[in-house]
Amino acid sequence: MKTKKFIAAGVLAASLLGLQSCDKAKEKAQEAVSAAQEVANEASGKESIDYKLFSDPAQTQKWYDAVVEKLGENAKVTDEVRFHISRPSVEGMIKRKDDPDNLMISIVYQDNVDKRRVQEINYHSNHNGWEAPETKEINVIGPNADKFRLEDELFDFKEVTLETLKKVIDDAWKKHKDDEAFEYQYVNDITIKQNEIEVSIKGKLKSNAQEKSNYYKTDFKGNAR
Repeated sequence: MKTKKFIAAGVLAASLLGLQSCDKAKEKAQEAVSAAQEVANEASGKESIDYKLFSDPAQTQKWYDAVVEKLGENAKVTDEVRFHISRPSVEGMIKRKDDPDNLMISIVYQDNVDKRRVQEINYHSNHNGWEAPETKEINVIGPNADKFRLEDELFDFKEVTLETLKKVIDDAWKKHKDDEAFEYQYVNDITIKQNEIEVSIKGKLKSNAQEKSNYYKTDFKGNAR
């Protein structure tokens, strides 16, 4: 089994009334802060996201269309597309209570000049939004690294239709959704490689409060593997 990593080419009563007035003042202050934060976020590229966004077909289409737009003519030499949602305030070994849920998107395609390299475009909803493409070296780990050819792993992203992507997400839910066993569940990760779509359904178990992920794989026609 081989894996590959992408490495940056450059650098790897009265009182009651008073309380009510105080509460209203706090609410107005909070609203003002929230409004200001939204303006700041919009200017910086940040965007508030719902961690269950891939349960909403309209959101799935929004981010699918964004990938198509970013790839443009490079769609035909796609190496990998990944959507990943993280919840730093409630999940992980170290929880950061003030950090919002984050959508990360990674788009990797063959470099137009040096065919041995790739270009990677990243998006972070809680950071600066879309970043400029960055040239990356490919580091292959495992046996037969000398036989690795990037061309053998490329695909045309147009082969992945929106309808198929929605179907795969729905089928993953049908297979792994379990309200009795989990406190909550959501689509945590979607990874698209050559003729493979993998969806991860993540949640928190009621029995022991542990996080657990289940996986569902298909080909580009939506046939389960």
